[in-house]
Amino acid sequence: MPLVIALFLSGAVFLLLLPRGWQGGGEAPWPNPRWPAVRRLASRLAGILASGRLARELAVSGLELTLEELALRKIRLAGLALACALLLALLGRPGLATLGFAGAVWAFQAPDLEVTRAAAARRRAVQRDLPYFLFTLAVLAESGMQLLPALDHYARNAAAPLGREVRSALAEIRMGQPPGMALLEMAQRLDVRDLTRAVGALVQTMEKGTEGLAAALRAQAAEAWDRRRRLAQEAGAQASVKLLVPLVLFVLPAVLAMAAGPAIYAFLTQLGP
Repeated sequence: MPLVIALFLSGAVFLLLLPRGWQGGGEAPWPNPRWPAVRRLASRLAGILASGRLARELAVSGLELTLEELALRKIRLAGLALACALLLALLGRPGLATLGFAGAVWAFQAPDLEVTRAAAARRRAVQRDLPYFLFTLAVLAESGMQLLPALDHYARNAAAPLGREVRSALAEIRMGQPPGMALLEMAQRLDVRDLTRAVGALVQTMEKGTEGLAAALRAQAAEAWDRRRRLAQEAGAQASVKLLVPLVLFVLPAVLAMAAGPAIYAFLTQLGP
């Protein structure tokens, strides 16, 4: 019963921390909260986060979330857990209250883990699509197409995160930004080492002229395919190591029980009265 009361009251605290005019369904993510103090705390926390690794991970993740909205989410989840822990402590449940305080620490870090996972997934998607991107540009350049039309052709036919970023870079180029600067900013937003190296080499080739562009793209595509092959081999080796633990803990004892079980049962039956 005390746990039920704690959950209801902590839910009430959570509702107080919700922003004004909030509605479900994922619309207009998180406007101003009800309490100005919470808004000021979220702004200060966002300022602290802006200079750290989390801000870069949030930019890479592609989530439609600002740093202030992320800070508000961290404060709401931590406030929910803290309210539950304090109420359990007042109700004389110190063990559950300790778990609640530990849960508050975890709840404060939970949005960071979500952002990190989304950024890692986006990096993997870009790394996986990078060889196809370079190979497509190389084929189109060898056929006589210029770089910008080749990029536009790839962006119109690619639904991966890299294709969306290429479309954004092309939109910036159409607005007057130099192509090299737009491509470098695209690579910086995605924060993938192989893409940054390939775009840097591509920009250098563009500055020298378009004569060796097709050969440079072909060489980069071959290198990206080799890199992708090595990553797949490393992932396969890591998967075999990860499968070893459940094999030893669960599969091997079951096999031994099935193999030696009848013999052990017969031996115990013979020793019985």
